[in-house]
Amino acid sequence: MPKIIDRDARRREIVHSYLALVAREGMEAATTRRLAQELGMATGGLWHYFANFDEVIAQAFALVVERTTARIQQHVGETTGLVALTRMLEQIHPLEKTTQDEALVVVNFWGRVTAQRHHTVREAFAERLWQEEYRTHLDQAVGDGELHPDTPTAALADALLVVALGQQVTFVLHAPLAEARAQWRTVQTLLEPWMTPQGRERARFARPLE
Repeated sequence: MPKIIDRDARRREIVHSYLALVAREGMEAATTRRLAQELGMATGGLWHYFANFDEVIAQAFALVVERTTARIQQHVGETTGLVALTRMLEQIHPLEKTTQDEALVVVNFWGRVTAQRHHTVREAFAERLWQEEYRTHLDQAVGDGELHPDTPTAALADALLVVALGQQVTFVLHAPLAEARAQWRTVQTLLEPWMTPQGRERARFARPLE
């Protein structure tokens, strides 16, 4: 009797193995040949489950977004305003090993989207949700007296998303701006003109980093 293979489970296994490979050996090592070796299959076996390597990377990107969103929900919890915003940024910016590994996948994905336009950009929907969450926390900060009433929260939310994506790129390029202190300094520079004394007290990134 032919062996029944759970196709969806196998696809998930391939994507998880790809992310593990990136985390352990780096993006350059995460080739189709190395991935197949990791899974104990021939390289051609991958294409029974994915049309091409771009599809593997797209699914890895989607999983990164899913994991990031789950971490944001966990760490933000019941907090609001600038505290919630800070906790959210900590889960997106490449500040430690997990988010740095994810930055490699994200930047690789967007590079392929740019080069090969057959991808849809539905995966960007989650990033749009993050942008909306930025706006929510900024609006809360205004209501809580942490930011001035005339703070342009929509424009700041846009800028924060651009900064987050840019920081992922600078990390991949090993640029000095990817250092944690520099990342927080950029965020602080954006928000500082709008912060009240109460906001400066509550926002972790408004204090000198040790």
